[in-house]
Amino acid sequence: MRQGIAFLRTYPDLWQLFWSNALWTLGSGLYFFIWPNYVRDLGGGPREIGYLTALMYGVMALSLLPGGWLADRLDRRRLMLANWAVASFAPLLFAFARSWTGLIPGVFLYAQFFGWPAMEAYVAGVVPKASLGRAFALTNSGYALGATLSPLLGALLLPRLGMRGLFLLAFLAFAGSTFLIGRLHPQRPRVRADPSAAPAFPAALWPWVAVFAGVSLVSAALRPFLPVFLEDRFGVGRSWILASSSLLSLGGFVLAWPLGHGSARNPARALAWGLTGMALGVLLLFLPFGLIPGLFLFGADAAVYSLLRGLIGSQGALGRVFGATQVPATLAQALAPLAAGWFYAASPTLFLGTGAGLLLLLALLSWHRGKPR
Repeated sequence: MRQGIAFLRTYPDLWQLFWSNALWTLGSGLYFFIWPNYVRDLGGGPREIGYLTALMYGVMALSLLPGGWLADRLDRRRLMLANWAVASFAPLLFAFARSWTGLIPGVFLYAQFFGWPAMEAYVAGVVPKASLGRAFALTNSGYALGATLSPLLGALLLPRLGMRGLFLLAFLAFAGSTFLIGRLHPQRPRVRADPSAAPAFPAALWPWVAVFAGVSLVSAALRPFLPVFLEDRFGVGRSWILASSSLLSLGGFVLAWPLGHGSARNPARALAWGLTGMALGVLLLFLPFGLIPGLFLFGADAAVYSLLRGLIGSQGALGRVFGATQVPATLAQALAPLAAGWFYAASPTLFLGTGAGLLLLLALLSWHRGKPR
């Protein structure tokens, strides 16, 4: 971990982005894991949870393509700042919703991702190409750090403040994250105009886009229903469910460091290990005492995403590449909850088992592509 901290501090903008990410999830982690339960409180059910989650990812997908185009033409820091500022108001809209349909405006704001390709291109513009996997894994581990601490705080405050109080605290954390984005150095894009240059979307890119879409499909299907599964199968109370989400984030934070370090030697093999850990985590949830290690290991999905973005960025680090390759994954995230709501209602056990099987298949594919050639 000391090596990872030293690496980030070598690049002051990445170090600051790490803490901005931590602040953002310090806010969202106060409520996000029990978001499906909040939808239930406002009159929704499994299908409504699926509808709202699908809407969120659908809006994300629609905002990514113009975001990628803008990231190659405008100052990336300003684009990020605008996106963070818009999304930061979502918790205020959540706080004052009176029915599950009243959550829709907040979901729409929170799902604005037009600054996300700019952030990924910003990271890729700071470090050498060989360090991309490590840079993404370590910078994005800030998300896991904030999300490790905030559910514990949320569990402590929930009985005193209620969900609406947690939303107001989340807004303050989002504002702090946005402030740190504003302190980054500007970064103007350098777009190549040479027609003989390598194509923006080389053939080697697409297998990783397919893996990214597959991981996104499984993770987006499972994550919204983990708290529901804990409540339905084990009778875990809301405060304990919220606190247990720290295990997901702790896994994402802790596992990002060795996986990021391993990606410097073989990015595909490091990815395969992360996917295997996720699958094992899902299977452990079937055991009476598997909840703690299961949630910890499934939290590797955060590191897996980062490793995939590093693999994609090594093929082409333009904003439009990051934006366009994120679209299939985001569409998968949009469609997954719609089917997951029906699948979970039919058989929670088969639902989780199918997810674990798909993760193992993706791990085998990644391991195969990581063979020395």
